[in-house]
Amino acid sequence: MSLTVNVSRDDFLSGLASLQNITGKKGTMAILSNTLIRTGVNDLTLTATDLEVGVRIVVPAEILTGGEITLPARKLFEIVRETDADLLHLELQDNNWVKISADASAYNLAGISADEFPSFPDYEEEKLVEIPADTLKELIDRTIFSVAQEGESQFNLAGVLVEREKKDRDFLLRMISSDGHRLSLMELPLESDLGGLAMDKPVLIPRKGVQEIRKFCEGQSLVSLGFDSKQAILKTERALMIIRLMNGDFPDYRNIISVIKQENLVEMERQSLINAMKRMILFTEDRFNAVKFHLEKDTLMLSSESMDIGNAKDIIKIGYNGPVLDVGFNGKYVLESLQVMSSELARLYINSEESPCLIKGEDDPGYISVIMPMKI
Repeated sequence: MSLTVNVSRDDFLSGLASLQNITGKKGTMAILSNTLIRTGVNDLTLTATDLEVGVRIVVPAEILTGGEITLPARKLFEIVRETDADLLHLELQDNNWVKISADASAYNLAGISADEFPSFPDYEEEKLVEIPADTLKELIDRTIFSVAQEGESQFNLAGVLVEREKKDRDFLLRMISSDGHRLSLMELPLESDLGGLAMDKPVLIPRKGVQEIRKFCEGQSLVSLGFDSKQAILKTERALMIIRLMNGDFPDYRNIISVIKQENLVEMERQSLINAMKRMILFTEDRFNAVKFHLEKDTLMLSSESMDIGNAKDIIKIGYNGPVLDVGFNGKYVLESLQVMSSELARLYINSEESPCLIKGEDDPGYISVIMPMKI
C-alpha cells in the first residue's frame, strides 16, 4: 500500500478546478481524462495534460505515506465539490482503487497507474522572466476574440502571435490575432527586462493555450514567462503551465495595417456606437451579421435587415467631414472591437466601400482593430 494523505477540502477543490478545462477534452487516451496525484514532502502535486497544454498545481497536504496514482479528474472534482467535510482522507487500495473519506461519507474511485501518465515536459528555469499578470491579461483580452475558430480558417490563424520588441530602452510585448476577416493588435510597454526571453522570432500560441494563460493569471500579481523552440512556460510559486507552440507562419499583419490610410476619420461616442450596434444585430442574419454604414457630414445612419424578422435603422451624430459613403461591416466584429476599449471616443478610419476599417481610441494606446468590409 502507498499514498495515504490528508488534504483540506478547499485547497484540493481549488487545485482540481484549475485542471478541469485540460482534462475535459475527449480524446483517444483514457489516461488524459485523469489527474496525476503525486506526494511531496508536505504537499500534493496535481498534474493534467491534453498533450497541448500541461498544468501542475501544488496543494498543501499532510503526507502519511508517499506515492502516486491517477484518478478521473471530473469525478474527483465533483466528489470534492459536493462534500461538506473540511478535511479529506485519501488512501490507495489494491488494484489502483482509492478510498476517499469525508467525515461520515466514503467513496471508492477507480484509478489508473501513474506509470501510464505522459511525461511532463522539461524547461529551463533560468530562461523565465517575471512580468505583471495584469499585462498578460490585458494583452489577451484585447486579442482573443478575433482568433479563428478551429476548422474555420487557415490553421495558422487558430492562435495568437506573440512578439517582443525593444524600442529605445523599453521593451514591448505585443499580441496579434486574426481570423482572416478582422485583425486585433495590442502592445504594452514593460519595465521588465525581456532580453532574457528566448524569442529570436515571434511565437504562435494556440487559442486554448491563450485561454488557459488568461485563467492562470487570475489572482496573481506576477508570473514568470519563458519560451523555447517548441513551448511556452508560465510559472508561479505553486503552479506551472507548459503549452505546445504552433508551427506555421502568421500573415504579415504589418503590411495589412500599413496600407490603411488614416485620413478619412469618423469620430463618435464609443458607447453610443456599441448600443446602436447591439440593436442592429437583432435584425441581422446570424452568420454574417451584416450592418450597413451610411456616412455623410456629421451623421452616421446604420441599417440592418433579416428576411425572416424585419429591418432596423439608427442615426448617430458623429464628427465626420468626408465624402458620402456606403459600406457594410459585420456588426458583431465592430461590437467586439469596441467592447474591449476604454476610450470615450472611438476613431474609425473608413476610406471606401472596399477598404478595411481601422479602429483606435485616444485612451487605448497600443490597441488597433482592423475589420474588412462586406458587400451588402
